[in-house]
Amino acid sequence: MQNKDSVEIPQRKYPRKLFKKPVAYLCHGNSRVVMGVEIGEGGLSFESNESLSIEQNVVVNFFVPEGDFFSLQTSVRSAAPRTDGVVLYGVHFLNMSLSLKRQIRAYVARMSLNEQKSN
Repeated sequence: MQNKDSVEIPQRKYPRKLFKKPVAYLCHGNSRVVMGVEIGEGGLSFESNESLSIEQNVVVNFFVPEGDFFSLQTSVRSAAPRTDGVVLYGVHFLNMSLSLKRQIRAYVARMSLNEQKSN
């Protein structure tokens, strides 16, 4: 039950897990290697000090542990600037094959099981 002062936070379509792995992205003809933050079937987030625009298309490259190398077209969905000048970007995967989506789903499931075992 919600009171009149509360704000409903929309739930994500896909669960995400921590993804503190290198992520390379290509935009404006330049490639950057940054640190990933979270990953899920629908997209991933990463930190960068480069300026990206909402809805800008960016190619991301990364490895999923116990999986394959991914090179995917994405679209920037969110940008959350921090006080240190770094921005947390959220990107949405575009045109991803079912087999790649399954690998990310399996990675998220493995991470969830590992969290349960450590608690």
